[in-house]
This record gives sequence, C-alpha cells and structure tokens, in this order.
Amino acid sequence: ILRTADALLGELVAMAEPEAGIARRTALAMTRGGWPWGQSVLIALGMPERMEGPRAGLDIWNRLSEIEERAPVPPPGSEPVAPEAARARLAELVGLDAESRPAQSDFAASAAEAFAPRDNISIPHVVLAEAGTGIGKTLGYVAPASLWAEINKGPVWLSTYTKNLQRQIDRELDRLYPDPADKARYTVIRKGRENYLCLLNFEEAVSRAAGGAGGASPGLGLVARWALASRDGDMIGGDLPAWLAGNVPSGLTDRRGECLHSACPHVRKCFIEKAVRKSRRARLVVANHALVMIQAALDFGLSGDATAQVQQNESEDGQGLSGDQVTRVVFDEGHQIFEAADGAFSAHLTGQEAFDLRRWIRGAEGDRRTRGRGLRERIGDLMTDETQQLTQHLDQALSAAASLPGESWIERLSGQPRGPVEQLLQHIRTQVLARAPKAESGHDLEAPLSPPVPGLLEAARLATQALGQLGAALVALSSGLRARLSDEAADLDSSTRLRIESACRSLDRRGRMTLPAWIEMLRGLDKGADPDFVDWVGISRQDG
Repeated sequence: ILRTADALLGELVAMAEPEAGIARRTALAMTRGGWPWGQSVLIALGMPERMEGPRAGLDIWNRLSEIEERAPVPPPGSEPVAPEAARARLAELVGLDAESRPAQSDFAASAAEAFAPRDNISIPHVVLAEAGTGIGKTLGYVAPASLWAEINKGPVWLSTYTKNLQRQIDRELDRLYPDPADKARYTVIRKGRENYLCLLNFEEAVSRAAGGAGGASPGLGLVARWALASRDGDMIGGDLPAWLAGNVPSGLTDRRGECLHSACPHVRKCFIEKAVRKSRRARLVVANHALVMIQAALDFGLSGDATAQVQQNESEDGQGLSGDQVTRVVFDEGHQIFEAADGAFSAHLTGQEAFDLRRWIRGAEGDRRTRGRGLRERIGDLMTDETQQLTQHLDQALSAAASLPGESWIERLSGQPRGPVEQLLQHIRTQVLARAPKAESGHDLEAPLSPPVPGLLEAARLATQALGQLGAALVALSSGLRARLSDEAADLDSSTRLRIESACRSLDRRGRMTLPAWIEMLRGLDKGADPDFVDWVGISRQDG
C-alpha cells in the first residue's frame, strides 16, 4: 500500500501544466474540506502561486466543453442490407480465429431483413428472432445494424432491458470500433436523466461546501476530477469507479422534477444534452426499453396518431430536440418489452405524481434547499407587454396547481388534508386500510374500487373539477405560446423559438395527456371497473 501511494504521488510530481494547475487547485479545495491526503498531494503538486476562492478547482462547469451547434442531420437513406453482407460483417467482428457458428451467421442474415426499406407507411419490417444461449445474438444483430447505419448515414438504436446488458453491448462494440476515438464518435449510451451528473446540482453542492458546510469538499473534489475525464457523466453504471461511488455526496444526479432544461445556465455543457445531440449523428445508440417506450408514448399521446414514430425527445424542455426520428430499433431481451410498455403507456394518479406536478408548476414552496423552480422562473421571460393574456394563463395555472398535494402531504392524510386532491387521497387511504387484507402488514396494500367508502365519490368530483381547471390553464398557456410563435415568427431568434417549442411540448404533455387521464379515472369511479383496464387503489409503504 505504501509503495502504491508513493507511485501515485510520483505521478503527481511528473504531471505537466496546465493539468497540474487544475489538480493543484482541486487538491487545495479538498484539503480545506479535511482531506487527509491533502498535504501530501499538495507537496507533490506544489502549492498554488496565489490563493483563490473556495470554489477554485471545483468549478468544472467552467472547464467542460460546450455543445457545438451543427447543421441539421439529413434524413437517413433506405438502402437495404443484404444477408450475405451481414454474414461478412459478422465474420469481421468475430475474427478469423473464432470457432465456426453457423447458427450465429444465420441469425445475422435473418436480422438483416428488418433493415429492408418500408413499402407501406403503416407496415414496418419486423423480424422476431430467437436463439439459444451462447449463440452470440449481440454480434448477430450488431453486424447488420452497423452496416445499415454506415450505408444510410443514420442511427440504429439497440434497446435492452437492463443497464447490465447495456454495458455488455457497449463492451461488444469494442470489436466493431477497436479505436477508442472511433467508438466515441460513432456510439453513444442513452439512459434516463437520473443517471447523469447534473452540473447545476454540483455547483450548488460546491457552493454549500464553500459556505461552511464542511466535509463535502473531498468527495466533491473526487467527482470534479472524474467529471473532467468522464466519457459521458454517467454516475450509475458508467465510468464512475466503484471505489469512488461510496465517497460521492448524494443529490448530484438529475432529480425528478427539478431540471430547468433550457433555462439552466449549464445547458450548453450538460452531459444529458450532449448525449441527446450526439445520438443524432451516431451510428449505434445503446438505449433501454423504458426510454424508447416513453418516447413512443409521448409521441403517440401528443400526436394522436398510431403511426407516430419514436422521437429522441427525452429532454422534454431541451433546445432543438424534437423532430429527430428513430427509424430502426433492435429490441434485445424482447420478452421484457411488454413490462416497459406497461410502464410507459399506463397512467398513475398518485400522491407523489400529483406533488411532482405541483412542484413542476409552482416550484419549491417549502424546503428552500430544494431547487425546484416553477413555470414562472422557467418561461416567465417569454412573456412580453404584448402578451398579457399569456401572463394571465400562467397566473391561472399557478393558482390552479394549489389544488394539488403540497409539502408534507403524506403527514396530513391522517389529519387535516389541504385541497381537493389531498382530500381524495385521504378517502382512498381510508378505503384501502378498511378493505385490504392484512392491512397491518408492512407491505404495499391494494383494494378494489367498488364499493366506495362514504365521501370518496364527492371527493373525486371535486378533484375532477380542480384538475380540469388546471388542465385548461396549461392548454391555454401552450396555445398562447404557439400563437406567439406563429405571429412573431419573423422576429423571434432561433433560441427563443426553440424554447417556446419545447415549453409547449412540455405543457401539452401535462395538459393534454397526464391530467385528462387522471380525470377519466376519477369520472369512472362510480361506473364500476372497466373490463379493458385494471382498476384498483393502493398504498405504497415506500412512500409512507
């Protein structure tokens, strides 16, 4: 251990500028936070020539590269992949010394049929392929997928169910792109936002540590060193070292409902935004079923068109993310698609979902340490003196959102709920505890909707009315913004247009999809169970 430490310190002694200067400032910040190795590291690196502010060395948001704006990507071609070409590409991937696997070669040839050009808009080419364990299915579909992407200059999405298999596919792609630079250029990993380091969260954590919180700087310094060298900022299953994970302060990833998207000062350096844009020009995008299905659900719900294709629009309020279509998708672990689709296309009226919606609209109202910023902070600057009606719609939405559960809503359910939705949740809680078997257990509880307990239907009626008012306000706000986009098309700069478009899409998602689904649920409470749906009420012990 001592020899290892001596060797590592020797690397620091040999470190050249300007990297040594960055490391020096980071080490000083960590030392101020109580890092035991601080003095030894500073001796190896040398003390900074001048003392700087407590955030010096941790301000990675000033050092990361910005997103490069490039011309729109042209639509991909439609050239097919010949079965024999897929077999030949597979032979290249496995190498000359690989054992002969006729079944793997047949698999690749069969998978190539999925890349044939479409002859009818409503009839895509679909190949359902199954092979036994050990056949080599991953390289079997990577072969024709990579060929199609190269020939047609468009991305193929490789979707799987688990993060572990995402990593496995990523490792297999080393065969296709042995040069790390080529792999970084042509492949990208896509996950949900909660996997990536949020630069704004990191900056706020650094500010708290610099303000005297103490003890956080060593962990933040380690994250800063990692972030500057990370492939994509993925903290969950990415290139974050396992030994470092236990030393990372909590709350650094993008948390639900808090992302400011285009209003964030770091949006042009954001790891998520970089991955989104990179995936447009990549050849192979390694994603997961949940992400692909959520995008399909959003496009289906907002367009109302069953033929709508999947769009790369995960960053719902991001800039310039709409309009990118994924035309070729390989679903690995296809038997898991149904579960992912259930999660994406189903609707859930829960206390947590309703609370998140309120926070998205009104911002953080209780714990000021939480950064949640509401609609006024995100899109208020899009209102002008000539758009007073837009301001009225915004005020109506903020007022109507007060009917949703607020801070500490869980504690109030057993006492005095506030607002119609909390009152509804209180009646649901009463029904579940009264009707669920073994209600005293520590597990999640479920109970049928019928017959309702006294007061539940009236509470549902009031909640329906409140949700309807909120939905109308959000839709009116979206329509008003779209009208401005049309009326002032010649005068708006591209950045403002993109912000308005993304804001409208986000408003439409809540106002035209989420809230109508909730209202439909509540209106059906007195009609009995719908034979096409599974209806129940429940309590999750995890949520209290």
